[in-house]
Amino acid sequence: MSKHHDLTASYGESLVTCEHQFEASYYYHQVREQCMNHIHEISKAVDEFTVDFTDESLKILELLYYDLEDSNCFDYFSMTKEEFEECMGVYFGEVVTSTIDEARWVVKEYPLMENKYVTGIEKGNLSLMFPHGFFNHKERHPECVFTLYHLYKQLQNRKKVNLSSPFLLSQLYGNINIHFICITI
Repeated sequence: MSKHHDLTASYGESLVTCEHQFEASYYYHQVREQCMNHIHEISKAVDEFTVDFTDESLKILELLYYDLEDSNCFDYFSMTKEEFEECMGVYFGEVVTSTIDEARWVVKEYPLMENKYVTGIEKGNLSLMFPHGFFNHKERHPECVFTLYHLYKQLQNRKKVNLSSPFLLSQLYGNINIHFICITI
């Protein structure tokens, strides 16, 4: 068995199991609501962070994440590191869907396992699936380089493409499954 197969199987096992698309959509809607409630509570406690859905707020949230990670203080917000990372993913998605035309939240069945679902955002022919938020973000990016902000800018500046010959290029990014469905021009 290949390492890739093991990785995709363990990733699939970590996803929510639902009998129907509607059930999965409802589940992820509830997760988004809970995370946004946490984000609003964080905003009340951190003067520099305002839930204004701007790209600049992504920078501040990511800086806060690195500060909390360095001091191991996620419990200050009554959260675990994983919960905070999930909230970062949801806030990123909310910023994207509220400020970029044609961007929207989606829930899709994981193609490698039956009844497993992922969520993320979609703009045109590009889907970014991150059902666990930005899982282990600091381990992937040891220095704060405003990853969320740069990813947002890439989506914002993405041009429309004619899909006369679509293809699938997927990149498995730890527990963030990112699917690129066409070439960026």
